[in-house]
Amino acid sequence: MKIDLLQPVYGSEENAIRSFKAFTDSELKELDASLEISIQKKRFVVSVSGEDEELCANFLYEAFGKLLTPKDVDPETECSGFIQSVHADHLVVNAGFDCIVPLSALEPLGVGSVGQIASRFGMIPYLPVSFQILPDGTAAFTKKQVDLWWSWKKSSTDRIFVNGVTRSQVKAVLQRSRHGRDVYGVEKLGLTECVIICKEKTDGPGIVASIGRKLQSSQMGVLIGEKKN
Repeated sequence: MKIDLLQPVYGSEENAIRSFKAFTDSELKELDASLEISIQKKRFVVSVSGEDEELCANFLYEAFGKLLTPKDVDPETECSGFIQSVHADHLVVNAGFDCIVPLSALEPLGVGSVGQIASRFGMIPYLPVSFQILPDGTAAFTKKQVDLWWSWKKSSTDRIFVNGVTRSQVKAVLQRSRHGRDVYGVEKLGLTECVIICKEKTDGPGIVASIGRKLQSSQMGVLIGEKKN
């Protein structure tokens, strides 16, 4: 059985495959299934064989997403995907195919240009998001996604989104830079996507300035909490 996964591969392909193998070796060790992993068109393609191949495939779809086509999605259906790119008058999100999020669809996130809204909420390429296709074929973020961004924005802590490196790499850099004491932790969002949760008195942009050069293959975005002490 061959399956195509939604999880994008960018930055170091060697690093991505190593991380993928480490995850599957840990999570699937009890299953009777063997995996052959390759990368095609910047996505993981996995050949699964064994008695538990179907169970394994379903687990991988749940963990890393399934590529969709426009025919797979009805209007208002929730999709899990990634921010593909940020433009002057729209965002592009991807769930297997590109969808345009126009400025008008960003109204629930407040006023401003697309760039200003993206910067305000730390939106960077490859950030995992949930969205839905509208009747006119464009896309909008789901209420769940919008509410999540606002809950972070109204909190007392900054959040730093880091894409292109693993959670363990980010944690190691924080420790080497002596910033481990300045954060509550690093949460995994995807295979090579994570978020650093700063402590109340920690300045997120300051952390980025300090560790950014040590994570040169990564992309970073900051969401500043509005209720900081």
